Amino acid sequence: MSSRTTIAIHGPAIREIRKRSGVGVAQLAVEVGVQRAYIAKIELGHSRRVSPAVFEGIVAALSIDDRRAILANPYGAAADLRAAEAA
Repeated sequence: MSSRTTIAIHGPAIREIRKRSGVGVAQLAVEVGVQRAYIAKIELGHSRRVSPAVFEGIVAALSIDDRRAILANPYGAAADLRAAEAA
C-alpha cells in the first residue's frame, strides 16, 4: 500500500489510550470491524500503517479528540495528518 492510502500510526499510544479507556482488545476490534489479532498487531507495532477506515474506527471507538495522539509522527508527516483529517 502506498503512503497515500494508509496512515502511519503509533501502536503503543493506541494501547495506552485503550487501556485508560477501559476498552478490551476484543471490544475495540468489534467496534472497528477487524479481527482481535489485527488490533494486537497494531498495538505491538507489527502493523504500522492502517487504512483510513481503520484509523477512523479506532478514533471513534476510543473517543479520541486529537487524531495526532495516535499518529506515528504527528508533526512531521504532513501526508498522514492530511489523510487522518480526511478520514
